[in-house]
Amino acid sequence: MYIALLIFLSFLSLFPYINNFPFRGEEATRAIVAFEMSYFGKYFQPTILGDLYFNKPPLFNWLIILYSKILGWDIITARAVSLTFTLLNTLLVFLFTYRIFKDLKTSLLSGLIFITFSDVLYWYGWLAEIDITLTFFVFLLFIFIYEYAKSGNHNFILLSGILTGIIFMLKGFPAFAFFGLSLIALAIYKRNLFILLRPYFILSYVLAIVWSFWWISLSDEPYLYLKRLWNESFSRVESSANFYKFLEHLISYPLLHVKQLFPASFIFFGILLTRFKEIKIPNELKFLIILLGFNYIPYIISAKSEGRYVLPLFPLVAVLFAYLIENYGEKFKKVFYLLVILSILGRFLYGYFFLPYLDIKRGKPKETAILVNKLVGERKLACDCSDIKNFCVYFDFFRNEPVLKSKYTKDWEFLLDCKKREGLNLLKKYRINRKDVYLYTRAYKTIYADSFSNMLTFLRSSEILEGLHSFSGGHKNRLK
Repeated sequence: MYIALLIFLSFLSLFPYINNFPFRGEEATRAIVAFEMSYFGKYFQPTILGDLYFNKPPLFNWLIILYSKILGWDIITARAVSLTFTLLNTLLVFLFTYRIFKDLKTSLLSGLIFITFSDVLYWYGWLAEIDITLTFFVFLLFIFIYEYAKSGNHNFILLSGILTGIIFMLKGFPAFAFFGLSLIALAIYKRNLFILLRPYFILSYVLAIVWSFWWISLSDEPYLYLKRLWNESFSRVESSANFYKFLEHLISYPLLHVKQLFPASFIFFGILLTRFKEIKIPNELKFLIILLGFNYIPYIISAKSEGRYVLPLFPLVAVLFAYLIENYGEKFKKVFYLLVILSILGRFLYGYFFLPYLDIKRGKPKETAILVNKLVGERKLACDCSDIKNFCVYFDFFRNEPVLKSKYTKDWEFLLDCKKREGLNLLKKYRINRKDVYLYTRAYKTIYADSFSNMLTFLRSSEILEGLHSFSGGHKNRLK
């Protein structure tokens, strides 16, 4: 069918220039942490440039390491995880929609809507960020709770507890928000709050806690790790204390979703404006709407919520949009498919032309790193600036060993930094990602001082000094 072809072309459009476009945002963090974790064999304590890293749990890094066994280490290695889960999300949306409506066309339409959401197609469907992977597991959590609501099978509640632990290992404490709010939505849908106190539910809470925290004791600093994860998850809510920022967020945040969910959002508003009074929501979708509403609460009450944070709710939106377009959007379908085709075509052009242009604007970090690596050769290299980790990460791949900060690389001969340094020889200056990047070598006096210090240390710790002392003492005795 043509819808399946459009889904295939959408996925294919994610690939142009994917292994050359430089890491952006936190992509480099994910790649470096995974590389150092793999190299040092410390799978429960992430590090970045040698420093302990506590901002995120380790599961996403494990997935990158898994792909490195197949693809080796490169930009595509980290992004392949997101590509995989974009495809899995699309498939899961299709299967779940078919489970509800038993209609192939509506099901394919839901998958097409999801993969062509602009935030999926142009950014988070291929970037090495956690969001699209998180989306898969959160959506699976929603499905399990939905299946319990329809069947009453307690196994789905137990599986939900285990899945909450997996979500925690991806994102941290928001896992409990997804689980808790979904269960509240279930209780309201069932009109029975006491359902949450049943034995199977209590057992699911225990499973959620065990599966969430089993690994934390294996890290270097369990308490510090938990504290950082907590702060990462809830510090943004404090921003809502500012009334004006909160009010601005209440207005602008929902409007942002129109862009994120384009082109389907455009058709959705067209249907609401023309056929709102005719719309009838089937019982199968009522619980999904309640589920969607409750899980949206944390984002709308936090003034610092970014658009990508709501990505885990996109599959539910895709199912609802598919139902509306298929049943009430007959006169909008041609416009919708035209917009989809233009979006896919635009994504191919974006990959073939705009991403290379952005690469040039950012100083071609990967190509520059290749040149620097040839200059440095096999000599020791250190990187002292976390702000340029999206440049330093490439040297990990080229050299098959992690480039760490100078305090962890005492015998370094070359140093990358983002600031001017006294007492070092500036070899070259680069402009990468709108930042000045300096390549230094040790100053001659520093090399001499280090060599002299090392020689003295050797003499003090060896028998040579004792021999000289004995010789000197014997010579003095003979003079006497």
